[in-house]
This record gives sequence, C-alpha cells and structure tokens, in this order.
Amino acid sequence: MRKRTNRYSKTIIAVFMATATALCLGNSVSKAMVHTALGESKAATSTIWIVGDSTVSSFNDNYYYPRYGWGTQIENYLDGTFAVQNIALSGRSSKSYTADSEYQTLLNGMKSGDYLFVGFGHNDEKTETERYTNPNGTYLEEGSFAHSLYQNFIKPAQAAGCQVILCTPIVRRTETGTWSNTNLHITSTSGEFEGGDYPQAIKNLGAALNIPVIDMTSLTKALYDELGFEETLYLHAWTSSKASSVDNTHTNIWGAKYNAYLIMKTIKELDISGLSQHVMEALEPTKEESLVSNPDYKESTYTNELSQSNLWQDYGIWKGTVFGNIGGDPNKENQTLEADSNGNMHIAVINNKGKIASTADGYAMYYYKIPASAVFTLTANATVNKLVLNDQVSFGLMARDDMYIDYNTTDVLGDYVAAAPLKLTKAGGVWNCFARKSGVLTQGGVCTNSISAGDTVKLCIEGNTDGYACKFGNELAITGGFDFKLTSIDSDYIYVGMFVARNADITFSDIHLIVDGKEIIR
Repeated sequence: MRKRTNRYSKTIIAVFMATATALCLGNSVSKAMVHTALGESKAATSTIWIVGDSTVSSFNDNYYYPRYGWGTQIENYLDGTFAVQNIALSGRSSKSYTADSEYQTLLNGMKSGDYLFVGFGHNDEKTETERYTNPNGTYLEEGSFAHSLYQNFIKPAQAAGCQVILCTPIVRRTETGTWSNTNLHITSTSGEFEGGDYPQAIKNLGAALNIPVIDMTSLTKALYDELGFEETLYLHAWTSSKASSVDNTHTNIWGAKYNAYLIMKTIKELDISGLSQHVMEALEPTKEESLVSNPDYKESTYTNELSQSNLWQDYGIWKGTVFGNIGGDPNKENQTLEADSNGNMHIAVINNKGKIASTADGYAMYYYKIPASAVFTLTANATVNKLVLNDQVSFGLMARDDMYIDYNTTDVLGDYVAAAPLKLTKAGGVWNCFARKSGVLTQGGVCTNSISAGDTVKLCIEGNTDGYACKFGNELAITGGFDFKLTSIDSDYIYVGMFVARNADITFSDIHLIVDGKEIIR
C-alpha cells in the first residue's frame, strides 16, 4: 500500500511540475507534456521541422514583454506524436538562411513521414543583395522568391519524403488601424530591387505545386482588425514597460500563441493526411491567460535629457562625448574629437583608454539623436591614420539605445549595433560588424579583407522597422541577429554616429544621414 501511495504521489507531483513549468514559461499545457510526466509517451518517430525568420524563431530577451516567434508554440497544439524542431533564425530570408548551420541540420535530418513548416517573407523583401529575392516570377525562374523557396526547401524536402506546408508572413502591426502595403508585405521597386506581393507569391507557389498554404497574412490582418490597433499592442514585444517601446514586427508570448493557434487550426481544417488528426482541439488564447511580463525585467532610471559636453565642440549636427569603461575621466590628452584642417571629422583615442570587451565598452563618439521609430541610413568613409592591433580596438558607425555625456563607468550599458571590425589580432577571424543585446556581445561575421593604416573604408548602417543592416567596407552586409529594437532603455530615441575605441586614430569624411527619406544637413 505504501509503495502504491508513493508511486501515485510521484505521478501527481510529476504532472503538477510539468504544468507549473509550462505556466512559468508562458507555454500552454499540452497533452503531450502531461503524458510525458505520466511516463506514457512513446518516442516520436516523425519530426515537424520549422524554418523561418524572427517572427518564427525563439529568443532570449530581457524585455518587458519578450519576443516569441510562432514556431516556439506549435508543439502546444499537438498531441505528442511528433518531435518538433524549431530551427528558425532571426534576420534571415529564404536565401540567406542557407548559409547557416541550421540549414545543413535540416537537410541532413529530414526523412520520410516528417513535415516542414516554412515561414519566410519579412526579410526576402529587404533591398539587400544578401537577403533579397524577387516576389515576381515562378518557381522555375532563378532569383525569384518562389524559386528560392522551391530550390532551398521544397525540393530537398520532397526528395526526403517530407511534406511541406508554406506559411505567408504575419502582418506588421499597424499603429493607426490603417493598413499600408509595407504592413502587408507588398513592396515597391527600389533601384535594382523589383517590388511586388510576397504573400501572393507564396500562394501562387502552393497552387502550382499542390502544396498546402496557410495564409497568415490574411489571418493576422483579420485578427488585428477584429481586436483593434490599440489592443494589438499587447500581441507584440515591448522592450520596456512603456507602450511606446512596442515592436510592431515581433510578437510576444500571446501573439506567438495566437499565431500558432491560427496555423494549427487551419491545418486541422485542411485535413492534411498524417498530421491534422494529431492537432488538438483548443480555444483561442486569451490575453488574460497568456500575457505575462518578464519577472526579471528591471525598470530603467535613464534620462534622455542630455547635457552639452564641456570638452568637445559640436561637429555640425554631431555632438561629441566620451563614455563607458574609459579608464578614468575623459580628457583631451587621451581623446580627440574635432574637425581637422580639411574640415573632416577626426576622432582618436590613445593610452588604452576605452575598449570593446565581453562585459563593458568605452569609446569616443560623435552622435546624433533621432526618433526611435525612424527609418534611417548613415554612411561615411573612414580613413585609418593609426591603428594598434588589439582585440579591444574598434572604429566605425554605431546605432545605440542610450547615450551618456563624458561619463566613466564600468557598468554594462545599453544595446547597440556597429558597422565596425573587432578582434583585430585574430588573423582570419577578425569580426565583421558586431552588436550588443541584453549585455551580450555578438559577432556579425568574419572579415575577408585586412585592415591597416592608410586604408579608407566605406561604412553604412541602415535602420528599418524590422532591425538593422551593417556594412563595413567590402565585407558582406550583416543583418542576421541584428533585427531587434534599440528601445530597452530609451524608448523615444536612438543615437547614431561615428566612434573610436581604445587605440585608433580615424578621419571620417563624406558623412550622410538620411532620416525618413530626408537628409539631415550638417
């Protein structure tokens, strides 16, 4: 009797722990989780693979309402028959995803009886060579979105006996209730990049190949119209506790659950053989049951009412400052921010003052403050006058969440992206662009060209509604993983400009800043 009681108690505890864990993580409690706790589930023999962009992928944020892609919630609407592998990646298009190791994992892992959910579109429309695919043309026309989806995903999946399900991209949230083409992934031609209707391209592809298509663009638009634009605030990530910090591209836990619910409800209705019967009946997820703020979120005491530096004169619209871990108070002996004899911007740092390191940054910077919601492009040429090869030395363009005026601190400061190199001593492994998010320093890519005194390199940062693209010289533009909002600390503004860290002497010239289509004149 005692053994039975203990065994029964352990079972109840296991179910309770599975349920409690799911609720703490903001996940639905699925039958599969309960079966697993009871020791009744069998090892899944088939897999549901999920690929896509940031609206699908998982994240690790310290936001007030962290980001969740719909791929993280699919499992909660299944009965436990399938293993679910969500290998979606933020910032990727159907084209650029193929350069990541996750793509090889997909190709090597797909087998007969598996299913592949494909959710691209947000980044295929970006006017960048590395990510762009043409929304026009059939799946037989190289360079088209349809061809990229077919060649990179559908064709290898079918060869493996894996059934494909295509999903059109979710809408970008409208802030007013009025829908623009941008919200609905219908683009205009920009230079060499032809515009068109990306959701329609997916629907046409599905019809041509007799592949199921879940029209998430239409489904999410209908949902947002039903809820109203004020309520849809709560479907999306907030980088801070202020509603103004809402990320109109990326969903939070409620939004991810709702999107997964719409997908799986549609799959059940489509009666897809071998899959639909394993989708559980479920009610629409409610805000009251789903949405919880991050318990680890810390309210910022930051103010964006910045003083004028007493050390550095303005360079036109650009204001000078030295801040972060700079090894003492800023001064003109260690840092230089000025206009040189030719009228160009000159920034130099000597005596090991400042750095880009794993846990702290310190730099000299000329910055300009722009609205956080702005679309912008900042370009400049950087001429290397002197450069000490050190893994904490860097120079280039930066867009960041917070700004401080002539302030020495060892604290980790806010998020940023940088069109700049790092780890300069690592031959063959010099970083091509980098970012910091939630305190973590992240590499963008690897430089294929050397950097030395006398070089002049062209720099560019582009900021749009989804994130950032950084380009250093002739290296590849970096976008993957850079699609996050710079509003965790200051939800009203971001700060863009030119910077130098540690021991480098740089002249910046031909500087241009375009904000919402208008150039800001020096």
